Amino acid sequence: MNAFTLWLSPHWPLWAVVLLIALVAFNFWAKFVTPALRLRHTLGQAIERLNALKIAASSHGIDLEKIEQEVMHEPRLAHLWGQYANGLHPHWRESPNMGSVSAPHSRVQALSDTLFSALKARSGKATVDLNNIEQQVMGDPRLSSLWADYSAALQGTADAAPAAAAGPAHIRQWRASAPAEHYFSEHALVDSPLQTDFYKHVPGILTGLGIIGTFSGLIMGLIHFDVSDPETTQQQLSLLVQTVGQAFWVSAAAIALAMLFTWLEKSLLTARYAQVEALQHQLDSLFEASSAEVYLERLLAAAEAQATASQDMLRELRKTLSALNAK
Repeated sequence: MNAFTLWLSPHWPLWAVVLLIALVAFNFWAKFVTPALRLRHTLGQAIERLNALKIAASSHGIDLEKIEQEVMHEPRLAHLWGQYANGLHPHWRESPNMGSVSAPHSRVQALSDTLFSALKARSGKATVDLNNIEQQVMGDPRLSSLWADYSAALQGTADAAPAAAAGPAHIRQWRASAPAEHYFSEHALVDSPLQTDFYKHVPGILTGLGIIGTFSGLIMGLIHFDVSDPETTQQQLSLLVQTVGQAFWVSAAAIALAMLFTWLEKSLLTARYAQVEALQHQLDSLFEASSAEVYLERLLAAAEAQATASQDMLRELRKTLSALNAK
């Protein structure tokens, strides 16, 4: 034990540096490499399941609950999916395979546009008197036929309402208000959980520890180098060379680890970024993109229609009040 203590005492700074290098290497492997490998498995499964759901969506439509349960079950993916799903809007397309809820509404809208456009063209006015529609259409066979179809379509929509209340309609297509990269970003899925801002400096830390090991070995060797006794000079010189050699070996090991960890970090990050990009492409291919300008245009049209209806209502109220005052 005394011999080991005597051997260790002049080399303790060098072994302290070796211990620090081992701790940094262990931390890098446990906190970066292992989570990166787990993330590879998680993202790979998500991409495969999204691809399977994309194939099934061509015939059965897109089921958001299925995506949430089968693909986005990991906590971080579930959180990002919750934000992304809030920006999805149903987009109905008329086709022979559509359900009983969307088809009547689509038919009502088409007949409504045709009927009221014809009524406005016939009367030459910008608005239509809704109270006397039947009287306005009775004299025109085409308008009366349109009115009959429109009334039947309205009745069909009313009959379909209880079925819609019994359960949610199956939506075949969704529109996304923002691309997937805004939510499923590289920072949210890779940089933040893997703490890349810190671990990208690990190679520099290892290099610095190797330099410290070299200088500590030189300093400790020079401190114990005694030339006062010529008889022990050769022995002291041999001990100095051994100490410096050990310090250089520690420095070489630290630099080699730094190069290895640089390669590991860059290769793991590049692979994870590629998986995130593939996940974004899968989501964007599932949901049709829709810009914010489209929603603003629809909002403006609805506001204008509401303003027109309010003006018509106010005009009718004024006519009614004038008629009552005249009596």
